[in-house]
Amino acid sequence: MKNKNLPIIVVVLGLLLLIPTFFMGGEPKPPVMPKELVGVFIDSPAVQLPDFTFVDHNEQEFKKENFLGKWSLVFFGYTNCPDVCPTSLSILDKVARDKNTPDDVQYIFASVDPKRDTPKILKEYVDYFNEKFIGVTGESEELNKFKEPLGVIYDYEGDTNSDDYIVNHFAAIYIIDPSGKQRAYILPPHKVSQVGKAFRLIYDHYN
Repeated sequence: MKNKNLPIIVVVLGLLLLIPTFFMGGEPKPPVMPKELVGVFIDSPAVQLPDFTFVDHNEQEFKKENFLGKWSLVFFGYTNCPDVCPTSLSILDKVARDKNTPDDVQYIFASVDPKRDTPKILKEYVDYFNEKFIGVTGESEELNKFKEPLGVIYDYEGDTNSDDYIVNHFAAIYIIDPSGKQRAYILPPHKVSQVGKAFRLIYDHYN
C-alpha cells in the first residue's frame, strides 16, 4: 500500500537540509590555521565590504568594485607613522616579491589621516615600498563606512587643527577575497613567513 504522505515527507526533509545553507549564506567551512601561525583570525562568516568612495594615489576614485576579481591585502595607517606602518609595508613588499605568493593580489595602504595624506603624498609613500602598492584615503564619513564592518579602530592624539598630532590605529593586515569579503586579519607583530603562509592557506582554501 502506498504511503500518501511520502511526497510531503520528502519535501519537508529537503527543506530541512536547506535551512543551514540558507542561514549560513552558503559559506564554505573556514580553513584551520596551524598552531604556529599565531595572531591569524578567520572571519566566519566572512564580512562583506560596504559601499564607499575613496580616492587613490593617482587621484582616481577607488570603490568597493576595485576589490572585486582579485585578492587584497589591506593595511590601515598614515604616512607620518614612525614605526608600525613602515615595518608592515616592508613586510608586505617582501610577501609581494615572494615567488610563492599568487600574482592576482593587490596591496592596499588605507590612510586614516586624510588631512595630511594627499594623493601626492600617498603616491610618494607607497612607491617607496613597492610601485605596485595602492594608496587610498577618503573623507571621515567614507573611512567610517569602510572601517566599521572590519572592526578597524583609530583615533587622533594632539591638536588636529595643526599638523602636530599622531594617529593611534589598529595595525592588523586584512585579507579580502575577490567577492569583496573579509576572510581574515593578521595581528602584529607581523613576520614575512607568518603573513605569507597564512595568506596562501586562505587563498588556496577558497580557490
